[in-house]
Amino acid sequence: MPAGNRAGKVIAVFLGVVLIAAAVGIPVFLVTRQSPAAQASSLYEKSMKVAGSSAGFHYVSTWTGGGEPVTTYAGDAGQNDGTQVITEPTDYGNEQYDVLLASDQTLYFKGNAPALEDELGVSVSTAPGLAGQWVSVQPADGPYQAEQAGLTVASEVGITGFVATSTEQVTGAGGVKLTRITGTVPASEYSSSATVRVDISPSSDLPASIVMSFSDGTVNTMTFTGWGTAPSVPVPAGAVAWSTLTTSQPPDGYGSAETPTPAPTPTTSPSGVGSAA
Repeated sequence: MPAGNRAGKVIAVFLGVVLIAAAVGIPVFLVTRQSPAAQASSLYEKSMKVAGSSAGFHYVSTWTGGGEPVTTYAGDAGQNDGTQVITEPTDYGNEQYDVLLASDQTLYFKGNAPALEDELGVSVSTAPGLAGQWVSVQPADGPYQAEQAGLTVASEVGITGFVATSTEQVTGAGGVKLTRITGTVPASEYSSSATVRVDISPSSDLPASIVMSFSDGTVNTMTFTGWGTAPSVPVPAGAVAWSTLTTSQPPDGYGSAETPTPAPTPTTSPSGVGSAA
């Protein structure tokens, strides 16, 4: 059935219910009242729509728990550009790096040796010499998609798979009144399941914070400020083009944070065992 016809039928049925209710004396607001979950979902969708149209904002995202060291992402997201500073412990070492996305969609990366190895695929021997230098990365380059993720407004707002279940009024820092949307995110191939709370400002419908508590013990806390402020992204001079470097994609992909596990060393059989007599 075409989408337009299906929508028309839904509207017709809804109007029919309202008219019947009015005829028998049932208040219309009782028929149209949403469930707590529907109200929470509607409020969340409205908040994400308002956030997605913002010129920009500042955010800080911190990962803790689960027996892992603290990981921090902080940046300023815009509609077509953005900046980010990351500190992340990985199998390569303690990665520290800056990423800039310019309005022409060129990406600029500056980091220490572990970050260059993991994020850009630079060799162990070359990475130390490039540490602290800006490297430009174009959309067609291998690491681009992994590094560009999370730099713009569209890629920072919204929670994939989020199911809102309820709302409540809470008091935030400094006595600010907030509306808290509570819900869950199912497990995926990338993460365990999580309970989620999204605190939004009733006056603006914009998020103040999002806290995701995963079943594996890790917690991601994200705070937002400076809504409506577009980022300032300076284009670094003298950046080295990634395409001119000798690189290779890490075994688990760019920015995987994981080095390959060495294969076990074969155990030599004692002389004569397994051989023909």
